[in-house]
Amino acid sequence: MHKVVIERPRWNPGPAKMGRVKNLPDDLLPKVQGMRRPYKNQKAFTDLLGPLKRWLRAQVGRRWNDAYSEACEVIKPDSVVRLHIKTHLFEFVERHTFMRGGEVCFLERFSGRALPVQSRRFGREQFYVHPESGLLLDVKPESRREWRKAQRAKKPPTLKWLDARSALKRIKGIWFMCEFREVPVNVRFRAYDHALEQIAGRGTLTNRESVFLHCFSKRQLSRRELRRYGVNNAVGFGGERLLQRVNGALKKTLPRHPFNVNPNEEALWQITMNMKMGWYSKSRANGARDSLPKPE
Repeated sequence: MHKVVIERPRWNPGPAKMGRVKNLPDDLLPKVQGMRRPYKNQKAFTDLLGPLKRWLRAQVGRRWNDAYSEACEVIKPDSVVRLHIKTHLFEFVERHTFMRGGEVCFLERFSGRALPVQSRRFGREQFYVHPESGLLLDVKPESRREWRKAQRAKKPPTLKWLDARSALKRIKGIWFMCEFREVPVNVRFRAYDHALEQIAGRGTLTNRESVFLHCFSKRQLSRRELRRYGVNNAVGFGGERLLQRVNGALKKTLPRHPFNVNPNEEALWQITMNMKMGWYSKSRANGARDSLPKPE
C-alpha cells in the first residue's frame, strides 16, 4: 500500500512545468515580476489517499487495535516513506474520544471545546474509535446541500410580507416598513431601491412569485409597531456598528470643553441615544441610569 499511496510522479514535470523560466530565451523573459510569481505552482500534492480511506472503511466494526496491528505489519519504522502513511492514518481516525452526556465527544483542535463526533461532518477525521468498546466507527456523512439548508433555517428571517405590496424588512439590524411596486418586464428599468440601498436594475430587485418588485419608500418601525409585529431590532447584526458611527459623528460635531468633562453626563447622553434609536427599552434605560454613580 505504501507504494500506491506515496510513490507517484508529480504532475506536469520537465522544462514545461508551470512557472519555470530557466529554459526561456532572454527575449521572452519578463521585464518586471514579483518575487514569488516565478516559483508558484511548481509542486502539487501527489499522495493517493483513496486506497487508504477504502481500507479504513473496510475495517469499520473491528477493534481499532487489531486493525492498527495489521497496518503496522506493513508500515515498518525503518522507512520514512512508510512512516508517512501512518501520519495520514492518524489524520483520518479520531482516537482521543470520551463519553459526555451519552454521546461520543472529542476535543476540538484549536478551541479545545468538547464536541460530539457526529457533529463533525467535514474534515479529514472521517472515522473515530469508540472509547468504551474500542471499535472503529465512521462518521455519518452529510451532503453540503443539507448542511446549507440547516444553516439557512437557523438564520432569523429578514423579510416579512404583510400584503402583496408591503413588507417588513430588516436592514443592518433595523426593521423598516417597505412599500413595493411591480416593475413591468418589457420596459427597461434602473432606479434607486430603498430596500437594497443602491441603484439597481431589474435583475437585482426583490422577486416574489416571478414578479419583480421595486421598493420606492421605507420608514423605520416605532417601538409600538415592533411590539405589534413581534420583531426586535438586532444590535448584533450591524446596529451596534451603526450606533458607534452615529455617536462618533455627533462627538466630532458637538462642541465639547476639553476640561471638566463629567463622565456621568456622557453616560446619560449615551443611554438617551440608545433609547431614541430603539436599542434600549424604557426599563433597560432606567436600570442603566440607576447604575450610574451618584454625584458627590
